[in-house]
Amino acid sequence: MRSSFLTLKIIAIVILVALFWVGLFFISSLVSERQGYQKAFLQEITQNNISPQTIISPYIRVPYLEQTTCLDEQKVAHACTQEHWMYVSADSTQWQSNFDVKNDQYKRTIYRAISYQANLTAKGIFQKPTLENKNYQWEKAEILFPIHDPRGLATQPTLKMLNKNYAFEMSPQGNDSTGFDFMRISAQKHPELISAIQNGFAFDLDAKIAGLGKFTLIPTSRSVTYQAKGNWADAKYSGQNLPLEKTSAHQQFTAQWKNIALGHQNLNKLINCENNECIRQLSDGNYIKNSEYESENNQKIGLSTEFLDSVNVYTQTDRAIKYGIVIIIITFGCFFLFEVLKSLRIHPIQYSLVAMAQGIFFVLLLSISEYYAFAWAYVVACIACVGLMTWYLFFVMKGAKPAMLFGIILSTLYAIMYMLLQSSGKTFLIGSIISFVVLAVVMFITRHIDWYQISNRPERELKSYTPHQ
Repeated sequence: MRSSFLTLKIIAIVILVALFWVGLFFISSLVSERQGYQKAFLQEITQNNISPQTIISPYIRVPYLEQTTCLDEQKVAHACTQEHWMYVSADSTQWQSNFDVKNDQYKRTIYRAISYQANLTAKGIFQKPTLENKNYQWEKAEILFPIHDPRGLATQPTLKMLNKNYAFEMSPQGNDSTGFDFMRISAQKHPELISAIQNGFAFDLDAKIAGLGKFTLIPTSRSVTYQAKGNWADAKYSGQNLPLEKTSAHQQFTAQWKNIALGHQNLNKLINCENNECIRQLSDGNYIKNSEYESENNQKIGLSTEFLDSVNVYTQTDRAIKYGIVIIIITFGCFFLFEVLKSLRIHPIQYSLVAMAQGIFFVLLLSISEYYAFAWAYVVACIACVGLMTWYLFFVMKGAKPAMLFGIILSTLYAIMYMLLQSSGKTFLIGSIISFVVLAVVMFITRHIDWYQISNRPERELKSYTPHQ
């Protein structure tokens, strides 16, 4: 019976679609594996060469002694002296950073890392601090400039004040425990700074620093302006505050921030960090509210600029795989309609071979795009697979015209998929419109079909096909 034939064919198609979907998961795992190799390469660079950079804008720290009551081991109270710290933030700072971004400095075989050289300059003012009746130890005062990874410093950062350049010195303990090197200029080494710290001063800061992929500035001044620019088209901004203005054109970007609240908040967060892990998290642009690291206690901190790979082959391929099931459903649907309208039987094995060719498309796309531009890899993989399927369908469908029709349909599907990959912001809108158009076309083609009559109609004898000599 024709009805049982159609039922069995639909069941077979559903099973083949399910098997193809499972195959896509295996291909997706292959993409994840290759992406894992790239992440391991980046981690190796971070460990052995350079890492993403985070800096905290300069602030002053002055110790003072305070008489208080302490408890000994037997919990007996006694008078003691404890050392505390007074922190002074700048009143205002104006930062500028000029990034020279590259993706060929660190590479291994097919894997590359995005790195940068940044020229940082800042102008700022420390006002005269408000002092309390404390026993301040001015000779131990320090100007601190914390930097996450000092391996990226080409030269020592300098602070120009009192018509003299002062070089920041590395902290003796390094940055292993806290994730920052608290570079400093001490009044103990430069006694002339005591009067400047007590009465306020203006400064110019200059630093040249290298990093990997991402740069974060954590401001501590009461007001901050920050301008970043560089030679990279695809920059992502995150952190506590997004830029007020940003542009991206001709492989160049600019971004500008301005805020009067972040600095005071950030200095308080730094002061209230209770352990080294809290400070270490600042280097990743995070702040832990409580002593335990939990997602709900995690806040973004700083002004971050991340340099992205505009054509990440693994991300693009993985996104393409997500559309693979839609393509195979449409392809199988077209086959089924062709069988119904032309009474031409297509064997499930022939369905399977076409599905395998479409699966090979994603493998070709991944392997070629690792060596060449993604767009060219997509075109080559598309031409190869669509050409193969069109040639095969010439024999399956017993003629050149239906084979060419399906070749055009497949080419259109892959063109639409590429368009969806390139328009990530409007994917949902474009996808919904395309779905509506496809459904409308199917309804239009099948508007006159009497499905009950087809189910009861006996199967036609298939004519043998002999290619033209």
